[in-house]
Amino acid sequence: MAERPPIRCRLAWQEEVGAPQELRSPLDPKQVDVVQPLQIDAGWLPVYQLERRRVDSIVSFVSSPEKEESQKIPFLQNICDLCYNSKRHGPPQGLDLFCQRYGLAENIKVLLEEEPRNKLRTAVRWNAMLAIAELSAVERALEGKEASLLQACFSSVFLLPPEEKMQDMGRYLFLKTMEAMDNMLQALVLGSSASRVSELLQNIFQMLLTFTTSERECVQERAVGRIEKMSSALFRHPTLASCARYLRTSERTDIVLVFIEAMRDTSIFDKKRATDLLDMVMEFPDFWLADLPKIMRCIHKNLDSINTAPARQSVASLLLLMADRRPGKVLTTLLRIAPPGDRTALDMWDMMISTPRPLKKILKNLRKRLLVIDSMFPAGVISGSESPDMARKIQSLLPQVVGLLDHSNTDVKRRVLTFFCSVMGHLKREEARPTVEQLEEKLLPLFDDESSQLRELSICLFRERVQSVMVHDKKRIKSYVHRALLPLFFRLSDQSNNVAKAAREALLGAAELLKWKQLRHLVRTQQTWRIGESLLEQNRSRAQELLSQSLPYLRDAQASLREAAVRFIGLAARPLRDRREEEKLAEICSALQPLETDSKSFVRSLAAQTIVILSSPREQPRSRWALQALCCWRR
Repeated sequence: MAERPPIRCRLAWQEEVGAPQELRSPLDPKQVDVVQPLQIDAGWLPVYQLERRRVDSIVSFVSSPEKEESQKIPFLQNICDLCYNSKRHGPPQGLDLFCQRYGLAENIKVLLEEEPRNKLRTAVRWNAMLAIAELSAVERALEGKEASLLQACFSSVFLLPPEEKMQDMGRYLFLKTMEAMDNMLQALVLGSSASRVSELLQNIFQMLLTFTTSERECVQERAVGRIEKMSSALFRHPTLASCARYLRTSERTDIVLVFIEAMRDTSIFDKKRATDLLDMVMEFPDFWLADLPKIMRCIHKNLDSINTAPARQSVASLLLLMADRRPGKVLTTLLRIAPPGDRTALDMWDMMISTPRPLKKILKNLRKRLLVIDSMFPAGVISGSESPDMARKIQSLLPQVVGLLDHSNTDVKRRVLTFFCSVMGHLKREEARPTVEQLEEKLLPLFDDESSQLRELSICLFRERVQSVMVHDKKRIKSYVHRALLPLFFRLSDQSNNVAKAAREALLGAAELLKWKQLRHLVRTQQTWRIGESLLEQNRSRAQELLSQSLPYLRDAQASLREAAVRFIGLAARPLRDRREEEKLAEICSALQPLETDSKSFVRSLAAQTIVILSSPREQPRSRWALQALCCWRR
């Protein structure tokens, strides 16, 4: 038998004279339904000859209209002894009928409900748990009464004050009562018939889960602790393990959700215990991880509030396990539950694909779903791609990822570019060639993106592309580089220093590839105003193309680029003026006219001067003012 608690605790801290009367259950004493037993002779019990004194004592207690405090614990202990000794001397014949006729379960319930909720000063609760455990082994003794008994047990114990507010003996009694409760719950399941074990398990866990939502932290912790003990026992107890299958999927999942929520920074539950609970879940994934989407949603909801290293690592391990076991389900769920650009979802991606095995499975499913990825391009793929081995493993994904650069979400495009910057450094040039050729057409428009990060990354990736060109590929790439020269020139005037620096380095790489010594010298010496002239001199056959290419920059959001565009157009249009191509000049002046009302005075002035000059006949003698305006184009 379990350790027997004392009949009466003589405590030095018991109520003093004048102390407030102890609080009791909210039940009105007049309404308490104390079972009145049938007045029958108990002598027919086979065990009566051996346990005459205990049987008579039990009958006397339940028959008495007034229950004396001093008789409560002996009553409970007599139940324990009667049940225990009956089993020792063979099958307890008739004991179930005795328990039912004398309402032993109902009387225990009443005793628990009558215990004060604001203090623990006797062993009644402890003895009650032991008595229920013993009664569970008596067939039909508790049938139909388990739910009400459980509610009485949980309420009587969980709603007590926090342990730190109890005195020494109170804490001792509390710990023993909780230990007895854990044993009692296991005994109830073990003593239940196969037809009722499913319902009993569901009742136990549903009640415990209800207490986990209490506003009182100590109540939450006590309920979660019982869930922990019971869940662990379902797998580690050789007999209870066979009962685990009766627990419904919804209850299993709700328990896992409680364990995850226990990881939150604001949770009072011990994080080490919470980690141990998740470890148990991961030890038996087939049983616990039945409703994966619901678990994923819970992680997504709580992850931002889980910041301690062990707790976050435990959640990461759970995600890794789920990704490894059911990658398709994990991927689909995460794409559905997370809004575009969701940071928490990106953190979950990082966790799931931090190791090669789940990464490989995720990527296999990812390729099938790229059309619906939206903003979920994983940051974890980026960090993983920094490893040479990992970069090669995910190489097959690269062509599909290029398409994500068409996405409207800036963060998605930023992650894709960062990803390619990481990958290209680890791939052999021959391996990189098919992918970078797809990239080429995607990069140029990004030079002029609203995001400075995208401008910088795309220009840097262009530079990498130029530097990785092989000898037999130079002829084809030169035409691509020619188209990038003017956008890079304008980005030298970008208000972002990082973008301007990236543009300068990219132009230098282009000059090296094209073997344009003058351009290389001007870039190195940072003679920005002369670089435009050099581009026109080196590309005389493409002057008209450069002129058309520069017109969109007149509408750029940055005044510095609008100014650079006006100056370049003034230089590029001079041959048209010399050739008296009035129609084309008129088109250019029309494009410049909106800038006469620009928000910046220096842009307005330069645009007005350029229009005047381009509109003036070539043979007209130049005024000193006009000559000064022409010089403005070259500044």
